[in-house]
Amino acid sequence: MAKAAVLMPYPELKETAEALLPLYPRITPMCVEYTETDQIEERVKQLAGHGCDLIVARGLQARVIREAVEIPVIEMRASTQELEGLVLSLRRQFPDDEMIRLGIIGFFNMFHSMELFNETLGKALKTDLRIYTATDIAQYTRLVDQAREDKCLGVIGGKTVCGRARALNLACRFLSMGEESMHEVLEAASRVAYSIDLLKRSNAEMSVMLDNTFDAVVQTKTDGGILRANRTFYQLAGSKPEQTVGRTLESVIGSLEEFDLQKAMQYGKQIDSMLVVVNHATALMNMSPVQVDGKISGAVFTFQEGARISEMDVRLRQNASKRSLTVQNTFENQTSRNGDYQRLLEQARKLSRHDVAVLLQGEPGTGKGILAECIHNGSLWRNGPFVVFDCSIWHPDDLDEKLFGRFSAKRDTERSVVQQAMGGTLYLRHVELLGTETQYKLCCLIHGNYLHNAAEEGIPAKIRVIASTECDLYSRVKQKLFRSDLYYALGTMCLHVPPLRQRQEDILSLWQKAMTRYNAKYHRQMHLTDDAVDFLCMYGWPGNMDQMENLCNRLTLLAAKRSVDAETLREHLDAPQSTESFADSDVKEYANNAQTELLEALKRFHGTRDRTAAYLGISKTTLWRRMKQCGIARDLSTY
Repeated sequence: MAKAAVLMPYPELKETAEALLPLYPRITPMCVEYTETDQIEERVKQLAGHGCDLIVARGLQARVIREAVEIPVIEMRASTQELEGLVLSLRRQFPDDEMIRLGIIGFFNMFHSMELFNETLGKALKTDLRIYTATDIAQYTRLVDQAREDKCLGVIGGKTVCGRARALNLACRFLSMGEESMHEVLEAASRVAYSIDLLKRSNAEMSVMLDNTFDAVVQTKTDGGILRANRTFYQLAGSKPEQTVGRTLESVIGSLEEFDLQKAMQYGKQIDSMLVVVNHATALMNMSPVQVDGKISGAVFTFQEGARISEMDVRLRQNASKRSLTVQNTFENQTSRNGDYQRLLEQARKLSRHDVAVLLQGEPGTGKGILAECIHNGSLWRNGPFVVFDCSIWHPDDLDEKLFGRFSAKRDTERSVVQQAMGGTLYLRHVELLGTETQYKLCCLIHGNYLHNAAEEGIPAKIRVIASTECDLYSRVKQKLFRSDLYYALGTMCLHVPPLRQRQEDILSLWQKAMTRYNAKYHRQMHLTDDAVDFLCMYGWPGNMDQMENLCNRLTLLAAKRSVDAETLREHLDAPQSTESFADSDVKEYANNAQTELLEALKRFHGTRDRTAAYLGISKTTLWRRMKQCGIARDLSTY
């Protein structure tokens, strides 16, 4: 676990941190201390020597820490709501009908962006807010004097600021920062701590893997500088880590031509079985570029013949990155005041600890995918991949091939979805759309037997299956549309996810979470009036959380005022979802031309999907989608 130190400049802030830290289990406190600024540098160096991974600090102390040690520092900033309260309190000392000027004084890293804050609150209160930022504590006295010269009638700041203001007979308010600011900084620290934990584990796993292979492996940056190497490479090169890391690979391997390295870095060109000399020994070298988000960030080199460790390294990094970005929901970050949903979470938590398949049922948008991620992260499979497959976006004829693979006489054309999920969790959405044969294979997979299309007999499989549906599977069993053995394999552990209208106690908190995200994304400060809160909680939400997310996004972007009332909510709920961008005649002409072209191709090849798709230069799935859009009959034999 990431070890964090919380260092505060005031005793009351230390006490607030101690009270709130238990709410953030991802943070492992190394210490929570009140520390004087003149002692902070020596203290953080001691903490660094004892393995501190993360520091939470404020203002000048945060700046000193950044210059003293190379440890991530999460800076505590005054929340907008707390500043708003102080401004309101100070403003009440002066006549309401007069335009006045107030100053906010603090260290440059103590505030969020104040431009919008001044524009909205300042105008509403007939107040010109001036922001004075310091880079050194000695500047505070001069800044208070400057505020007075600028005709500020009052100031907001720390102890030094308030002391100087009183000496000048200026009104003042002490900027202490409270629970809200502490919550914000601890929430940010919790996310960083989680990332540090993932990185530690990834590095440890990678080091064990690399140090226990017989091939020499080196990872470089784009300029050829060595980032790390395994034990076998150091033995091959006859050097030590401190003599190798940081040097260019060309300086270690004399026979490596610079042009070959440039091909890997600039063009993503992989090089196989290149003969090189390392420390007077001849070796075969493979070189593979590492790409992150489509950009080359370095390369992995392997020496001697054997397994493609470079490919393993790239794949492990990609999988780890994917998991950290997309599988972040856990039972710890799911809260509810609704009794039924609390019981559902507890049932799901218990199921996650056991190696059983789970079926999630519920209306669209109720959060079945979130619950599936929680079950994965609470299970023994949490270190493995979490693969989501939506059965509704593929043609029924293609589902079996996508899930279980297609065999070629020469080789497997690509890894199946099941193969990608091995050692982890396979989450199937709209499971009711699977064909009968695929249902049988899925039933076998749940029981640990993978029926690859290339194998006559099943292969042992280590995989967890979570499925979801929006329909009544039992009725489909009675209609002979769904296999009973698969239904009972899934339905034994069935969780019914309630719609949002049955979780009225949670509506406001879910809205506030969504609004917080979009406020941060679009740099706004939207909030609900009392009548809007009542409307929000009484509304039926037919689209559940998906509808709530879309409405929140639309409001944050389009609402004219930061204060959202019930009427504004109704307007945006009733807003049309789309508009016509073409004249009806243009649309019909386009549709008719597309349909005619598709019909002619189908007739030419007597309805054969493979040949028609090849003729048009598209896949069979794309062909099926175009047929569906054009209203062409499913029975191909008529053509």
